[in-house]
Amino acid sequence: MRRVKTERFIRQIETQGSVPSIFECSDGETWYIKHIGNNRLHVINELIGASLLQFLDLPTPEMALVEVVPETVIDEKFDRKPPQGLAFGSRQLKGQSKSLDKGDLFQHQEMCKFAAPQALIGIVLFDIWVYNTDRGPHNPNVLIEEVGKDSCHLVAIDHAMIFEGKEYCGLDSSRNSLPPTIEESLISHPLYRDVYDSFGLFSSDEADRVLGRIENGTESELHDILKVIPDEWEVKETEKESIIKHYLLPRKNLVRSFYQQLLEDAKIKLP
Repeated sequence: MRRVKTERFIRQIETQGSVPSIFECSDGETWYIKHIGNNRLHVINELIGASLLQFLDLPTPEMALVEVVPETVIDEKFDRKPPQGLAFGSRQLKGQSKSLDKGDLFQHQEMCKFAAPQALIGIVLFDIWVYNTDRGPHNPNVLIEEVGKDSCHLVAIDHAMIFEGKEYCGLDSSRNSLPPTIEESLISHPLYRDVYDSFGLFSSDEADRVLGRIENGTESELHDILKVIPDEWEVKETEKESIIKHYLLPRKNLVRSFYQQLLEDAKIKLP
C-alpha cells in the first residue's frame, strides 16, 4: 500500500471523533490523517472501510499510510495527543467540495451536474453491510466534489464507526443479523428524496451490481482486503478472523432484505 511522509503541518480539524490533522506530505499532496494514538479502533476502521468501498467500486478519497515525521509536529498545538507513528491518510479532493447536508447544491439546476448520483445507493448498501452507525440524515459523511463547472461527484468519507463501533473481539455473529433502522440510514435524509425525484436514484441495476459484489465476495477476498492493515498497528489475527467470520460473512446475505425493508419504510419503490 502507498506510503508517504509528513512535511508540513497545516491545521487540526475540531471534531468530536478522532480529530484529524491536515498535512502537506512528501508526494506534494495534502492529506487528512488520523493516528492510532487518539483512537486505535477508529483509525483501523477507517482503513478497512475505505478498502471495502474500493472493493465495491464505490467512490472514496485515495488513501495511504502516512508516516508522521516528529519534526513536523514539534511546537504545534493539538487538542489531544499529537500525531505520531504510522497514520491513516485520506487525500484531499482535487475539486471544491461541500458536505451532502449543504442544501444549496440541491437545486434542480445544480443536480444535473452530478456525474454518478447512483453512487449514493452503493453507499447505503455498504453502510448496511458493515452497520455504519456514523452516517445518517443528521451526519451524512458524504462529500460533493465539484470537478470543473459542470460536473460533481459524490464521495463517501469517515468510516470510524463501522461494525457498530465495537471492539473486534466483541463482535458476535448472533447479534449481527440486526437490521439498521430508517433513522440510521441516508435513505431517510430529506435531500435523498429530492435526488430520487430528479434522477430515479434507486435503480435496480445499480442495486444489483453492488449487492452482487457483496454477496459474491469470498472469504479469501476479505482476508486479502484486511492484509492492508500494517503490522505497526498490531492487529491480531484473531481480531481479523472476528471481523470476517462474525460480521462480514454473516451479514453479506442479509443486506438485500435489509435494503428492501428500508425502501419500504421510506416509501420508495424501485422501477
